[in-house]
Amino acid sequence: MELPVRFLIFAFLGLISSLALSGFGWAQPPAKSPQGGKVRKPQMSDTIKANIYADNNFVLYINGELVAVDSISFIPHNVISVDLLPSYPMTIAVMAKDNADPKTGMEYANTNIGDAGFILKFGDGTVTSGKWKAKKISWGPLDRDTKNPRVESVPVPVNWMAVDFDDSSWGAAKEYSNEEVGPKQTFFDFDFEGAKFIWSDDIALDNIVLFRHVVRTPPDGKERPDFTNLTNLVPDNPPRNPPRNQEGGRKPRND
Repeated sequence: MELPVRFLIFAFLGLISSLALSGFGWAQPPAKSPQGGKVRKPQMSDTIKANIYADNNFVLYINGELVAVDSISFIPHNVISVDLLPSYPMTIAVMAKDNADPKTGMEYANTNIGDAGFILKFGDGTVTSGKWKAKKISWGPLDRDTKNPRVESVPVPVNWMAVDFDDSSWGAAKEYSNEEVGPKQTFFDFDFEGAKFIWSDDIALDNIVLFRHVVRTPPDGKERPDFTNLTNLVPDNPPRNPPRNQEGGRKPRND
């Protein structure tokens, strides 16, 4: 039986469309998000707030990337509050420093042995606790000898902030009370509920401490989009609002 010419034309066009959709030489399918479907651009509503307080200062890495630096190295004691775009599992790495002379381990012109402390809370419920890992890398004055003060230090481990860094030999962080740390008033102006001050075993003599902690899933149980590797995906770009003119109306878009 001879097929109609119109049927053959439709069949040929259907074949061409199928090949294009399959990526055979013409069109490629849109990038998919980790959850399936086309990934959208993240918005500020996808971020979480991070509150960090250190006696005396810190640097903070998440998944190997530097995300926050304490802007005041000594006093006044301040809280750093920043917005983060979380991605799980989330590896948190912190270098915290007490203000101490690197040769004597003392402060205030070598007249005092200082104390320390670090605390953190994220908007997803992540908090500092004794479940974190800690490693001291500089401590002193040795034996609390303030007349002949000396410091002992070890090299900072290579790539200590990396996601795949092996911290299995590190000990657990030690929790300290508010009374032991003595945070200043600015601390109480921010939300640290549920978080604990942490340090290594000696809050007075250990002057530089590294912390690490892995958050496998959001502690608050809230499901969040994963925007990992967004720069290698093609995000969904919703239409933008046209700019306003001087009279407050919308200008027509030409693009």
